[in-house]
Amino acid sequence: MQRLNAERGEQQQADPSAQPDVDPQIEVRALVVRSQKGDANAFGQLYDRFQPEIVRYLTYRVGNADTAEDLAQQVFLKAWQAIPRYEERGVPFKAWLYRMAHNQMVDHHRTRRPTTDLEGVDIPEEAEAEQRVLVQEVHEHLRAALERLSEDHRQVLTLRFLLEKSAREAGQIMDRKEVTIRGLQMRALQALRREIELTGGLP
Repeated sequence: MQRLNAERGEQQQADPSAQPDVDPQIEVRALVVRSQKGDANAFGQLYDRFQPEIVRYLTYRVGNADTAEDLAQQVFLKAWQAIPRYEERGVPFKAWLYRMAHNQMVDHHRTRRPTTDLEGVDIPEEAEAEQRVLVQEVHEHLRAALERLSEDHRQVLTLRFLLEKSAREAGQIMDRKEVTIRGLQMRALQALRREIELTGGLP
């Protein structure tokens, strides 16, 4: 048995890929702890891991990729400043970032008309010109309908359908119970449908 264990150890050292995969949540927690101690490299790894996702969320919410990237930079700057005070308490680090991103978006909209753009939804390049115009028109109708919804309704639809978050993840981000998210989602879809019908439906 000792010889077998030794052979396994030698194989793992010779082949790094043979090492068991590290649980992503455990890895994130370790990076957070190191960041809380002032390890900028660890925080850089957190940035690399979550920045694209935060930018995507903000792009959906503000309707402009450049603005979203600027806001994301502010989010991570504030996260770096606040991370020494971060405590998980049932809220994963990613959900904490999403809450900061949401607050940053709200601040951004205080002096601007709120928008929820669907430009992150790609129109196939191979589509014919008429099809592309039609798809864009549908997106514009949906965007206009979303703008008329409440903030909670816009946020839950963005998280659940544009970013494809689970009800549990959306609940962590919005600080709501999973069952509450499911009810909110249903009411948001009903409200969206009413808004679309009020404008004569989609083209």
